[in-house]
Parts: sequence; C-alpha cells; structure tokens
Amino acid sequence: MTTNFETKKPRQLLLATDLGARCDRALDRAVQLSREWQAPLTLVHAFEQPQPVLDEPSWRQPQDAALAVQAELEEELGVTALPGISARVVRGKPGEVVLQVAEEIQAELILTGVKRDGAFEKALLGDTVTELARQAKVPVLVVKKRLRQPYRKIVVATDLSELSRVALARAVDLFGPKNLVVFHAAFAHFASRMDDRVAYESELRGDAIQNCQDFIRDVAGEDAATSIEVVVEYGEPDLLLEKYVQDKRIDLVVVATRGRSGLLGVLLGSVAMRILDTVPCDVLIARS
Repeated sequence: MTTNFETKKPRQLLLATDLGARCDRALDRAVQLSREWQAPLTLVHAFEQPQPVLDEPSWRQPQDAALAVQAELEEELGVTALPGISARVVRGKPGEVVLQVAEEIQAELILTGVKRDGAFEKALLGDTVTELARQAKVPVLVVKKRLRQPYRKIVVATDLSELSRVALARAVDLFGPKNLVVFHAAFAHFASRMDDRVAYESELRGDAIQNCQDFIRDVAGEDAATSIEVVVEYGEPDLLLEKYVQDKRIDLVVVATRGRSGLLGVLLGSVAMRILDTVPCDVLIARS
C-alpha cells in the first residue's frame, strides 16, 4: 500500500541562531531555501537574562536586553534581508524557545547550525541540535557545509522499515526524485561460511536492490522508482555513509526519526544519531 503524504514545499521556515559564526552557514542556506520555495523565514534567538555588570558604563548596560539582541539579529541579516524574513528574540532555554516559536508560527522546517572544530573543520553537535533532533514535530535541517549551490546530490538513508518511509517521502516532497539516491546498508549473513562468497553477496545484493526499488515504488510511485538511483553496500550504515558522502561529494543526507523520546526504529535506532554526527554534509532529520 502506498504511503499517503502531501507533495508540497514548506510554507514557513524557522532558523535557530545564536548569533555566532556557527550559524552563518545555516543562515545562508535558510535564505537560499526561503527564496527557492518562496517561504517566509523567521530567525529566532533565545537568551538568558544577563546579569548587570556594575563596573561598566551605563551605555553598555541596555535597559532592555531583548531590544539589544533584536537589533543585533537584524544587523546580522544585513543585505540578505527580504520582505519575507523576520526576527524573534525570546528569553529562555534555546531548545525550549525554538520548539515554542516553531509551534506558534506553524513552522514546517527548522534549520540550525553546528559548532566547528577550527583545526579540522569537524562539525560538533551541541545540546540544542540534539534536543531539536529528538523533540521537534517537524523536520530539522542541520547545516554543516558552506552554501555553494542548491542541493543537487541527496542521499536518503533507509533500512526499508516502515518507519524509514517518512525520510524518502519527505525527500521527494522537498526536492523531487531526480536528484535522490536511496542508500541501504545490508548485512550478508553467513557470507563467511560460503564457498563462493562473491557470488553469494552478488545474489543478495540483487535481491536487496529489488527490495529497495519496491520500497521506493510503494512510497513514492512508479515514476520515482524508475528515476531514483539505488545503492546497496554491506557493513555499518554510518561508516559506509561517511565514506560515500566524501567520495561522491553528497550535499545532503536524509534520515528518519520516531517520537519525542529519541531517534528510534530507523537504521537500528542510535545509528541515525551516529549518521548525524559523522557525515560531513548537511543532514535532514524527518520525524515519523
């Protein structure tokens, strides 16, 4: 039975920003998607009430900290400002604030950035990113790479489970089937016991590819099944994806999650979080 899902672009985007360099890439991507999809974009910044600094001059202690942060946020937009872009400043814990504002404005996609290790440009997940990945009711786009072009090479990671259907459905929704690759990490059970391991794995791979094509057809229809490339490899999903993303210069990986308690069900559960942590490209987390 084909999964029912609406083919549509997000009508409202939300960017969670801390006004630091970690979110510059996410801001550029958010503006690009806002323009491409003609969707309003709201920037939200959460802050704790600052403690007054007694030995600072009066002009460095604004009477309203929220107004000061709002001004900085609007300045951050600079020349990228568009009629459809607005900014919100809310006092509170970042994760809670972002989820609250997302619900208030009925955001259909949340974007956020990551911390970076300056020595090797490795993306480091923070508490807010992890909380959004686990708690958000809508897809979360974690931006790691600099904006070079619109997303062109997109990989949907799947274990062919019922829960992972949402990742493929959402990828087709947002980007269409043309630029998608379905990536499935399989396990060749008993391969080490076979006399002709190569032939055995080749036969299993053929069956796995057919299963993937049936999966695509069931989720997205015949046209998608004929246009989406399928890649099947043997091994651990996160390790294979990391190498595949690097070798093929992938722009975006799409994975699925379930529920508010964590990343469950798809790709053996915790593997989805490892994928988010290890792949060097952007990651879209679609909630089942």
